[in-house]
Amino acid sequence: MRISDLLDRPVVDVAGVHLGKVHDVRLVQDGPPRGSALAALRMEALVVGGGALSVRLGYHRHRVRGPAPLRALFAALERRAVVVPWHQVVVTDDGPLHLRCGRAELPGLEEV
Repeated sequence: MRISDLLDRPVVDVAGVHLGKVHDVRLVQDGPPRGSALAALRMEALVVGGGALSVRLGYHRHRVRGPAPLRALFAALERRAVVVPWHQVVVTDDGPLHLRCGRAELPGLEEV
């Protein structure tokens, strides 16, 4: 499966509640070495719902000090996003991605 197959797919929790679309993925480089020096990438989590834009622009966790209005906007958006650990995702060929857990069990961006 490619990352492009996951982006913009809707996500539904175990109770059937729509959580939003996949906006970003988190990869960890801790696999076996590939080639001369780099380790393989492993899927760690999906970022679902609002707030993924703040991650891509570097405003996640308020690491970037920028204009106060932008910081406030992205902080509000982050509260709507959830991080879905990859082991909680049931992958299907098409349609929404289903989770093995409920929304309440997933951390928000500000918690990760």
